[in-house]
Amino acid sequence: MSEANMTLVFDGPSVDDGEIDVQDLAPALLAMGELIQAANQEINGNRAQISVKVRATAEGSFEVDLALIQSFLENTKILFDFAAENKDGIAAANELTELLFKFVGGTVTMGGGLFALVKFLKGRKPDKIEHNGGDVHIHIGDNHFVTNQRTIQLAESVAVREQAKKSISSLSNNGIDKIKVKRSGHDDLEVSKSEVGYFEYEETEEELADETRTMTLQIISLSFKEDNKWRVTDGGEPFSATIEDSTFLNKIANNEIAFSKGDYLVCEVRERQFRSSKGLKKERSIIEVKDHKPAAQQLRLI
Repeated sequence: MSEANMTLVFDGPSVDDGEIDVQDLAPALLAMGELIQAANQEINGNRAQISVKVRATAEGSFEVDLALIQSFLENTKILFDFAAENKDGIAAANELTELLFKFVGGTVTMGGGLFALVKFLKGRKPDKIEHNGGDVHIHIGDNHFVTNQRTIQLAESVAVREQAKKSISSLSNNGIDKIKVKRSGHDDLEVSKSEVGYFEYEETEEELADETRTMTLQIISLSFKEDNKWRVTDGGEPFSATIEDSTFLNKIANNEIAFSKGDYLVCEVRERQFRSSKGLKKERSIIEVKDHKPAAQQLRLI
């Protein structure tokens, strides 16, 4: 079993009397617990489990003591012992707090964990990333930040970043100006109200496929709004498609084309498939309308 302790501190006029609104405290504590769980899952997978427990509060600016208690699954003790000499082993509770909350001195450029890295980046993309032994150097202009690959792994995890954002969300409320993470023997990590925006992130999508093919589509509904998304079907499940054929759109604008219910379009359709943490997504766009066929009005006897 591995254990670490930390204190979460809320500063601001709303907590000067040692009290805090439960609507500010509860989401922050839940998100902090989820953040540590997500970090443990990202780094250790199913090899270790961790729980976050709340201890008695201290008076003053509102403080909450948290205990991280980590247990290792059967047969993982060898892996844990291995971690002392190999960075790819299990990250113990204390190391997880380092990966999340480490802060060095009065400037984050000296190095640190996830929160310090987010504060350094300020929502910007790095100009350059260099690996030097076990260290990772992140450069923005003339400034650089030193961390490690595991912190980068957390920074690239959507689950971890989402909980990091939620854990400081109470700073968006009036009366709470700062949140601190205090750990014995370490410099305090501090996040201020002005830094909340740094914890926003853009989720990246991986493109899996991009192909164009000729399709015959039946019109379900048309749209002449800015996005020009029409509902169509190829005989299967209906879907939305953006009309990108400017010649076709101009003919519609000039009343050169009229539509009836059930009309068909012979089109060149581009289909793109993406993967993200939310699952698979497909986008379709009609890049060229080759023919417009009216709906059948009569039965064919022969």
